[in-house]
Amino acid sequence: MKRIISAILLGAALAAAQPSMAQPESAAVLAKQQLIQCMNKRMAASKTVSYNEAMRLCKESQQPPKDTLASNGPSDIGTKSH
Repeated sequence: MKRIISAILLGAALAAAQPSMAQPESAAVLAKQQLIQCMNKRMAASKTVSYNEAMRLCKESQQPPKDTLASNGPSDIGTKSH
């Protein structure tokens, strides 16, 4: 009897832990699906666009603009002059 209860509790614990482990993967799957949809739209709109061109253009459109990314250099605000 104790084994059955232990097995049920172990199964419930594993089932509860499964969605939390799938979350990082779901973001990757979502990004890939968006890339595929974008590529399909581009290639359907223009028959002259190659697979590689569509992939490059879609990847560029999914990335944030370069001016919104953090810069590595020091900013003018709050810097000390030595």
